[in-house]
Amino acid sequence: MFWQQLWFLSNMVFVTLAIVYLFVHRAVTLARQERDAERLAKKKKLRLTFALVTVASFIVMVTFFLINMRVNR
Repeated sequence: MFWQQLWFLSNMVFVTLAIVYLFVHRAVTLARQERDAERLAKKKKLRLTFALVTVASFIVMVTFFLINMRVNR
């Protein structure tokens, strides 16, 4: 039960981060359309940060899922 709860919480965090990443990606697209180089650079760095955090969150979620499956077989 413990691993299932950890998986569920990490799943919620991953989904939230994925949605935030999509909004940040949209901000990059808008900055590119407005041709604002300074804002575009800041948004690209933010997008990269959220991409890395989202991928790390995905790896954690998968790990908890696999542990949960191993424990409950």
